Amino acid sequence: MAMVYCRGCAKQLHESAPTCPQCGAPQFATSNAGPASGGSAWLAIVSLCLGILCTLALFDDSEWDMDTMAGLGLFAGTGLIMGIISINQKKPGNGMAIAGVVMAVISLLCLIGLSAS
Repeated sequence: MAMVYCRGCAKQLHESAPTCPQCGAPQFATSNAGPASGGSAWLAIVSLCLGILCTLALFDDSEWDMDTMAGLGLFAGTGLIMGIISINQKKPGNGMAIAGVVMAVISLLCLIGLSAS
């Protein structure tokens, strides 16, 4: 019979006891982290792809009409929203989602500047 010490009150108890009979403290370390494969990273990937696409579109030297600006705004807004949702849900691929959000915000700010002039 192996005995260990309680994590809460330091009294001796059996090693298989889930809680201390004296103070009630849990004895097994609980992990707050979810499973390693807690979902797919498709939101982060789409956000990153849209952010890259919008950022690359900013290097186009040709004259932009209202349809082109509306399309860029739609893509950047969608990438921004998908990235924020991915970050808030703590899905895998947070780095990709953050990069997508940053590029989408840069694209939206440039779009606002282009439409104001």
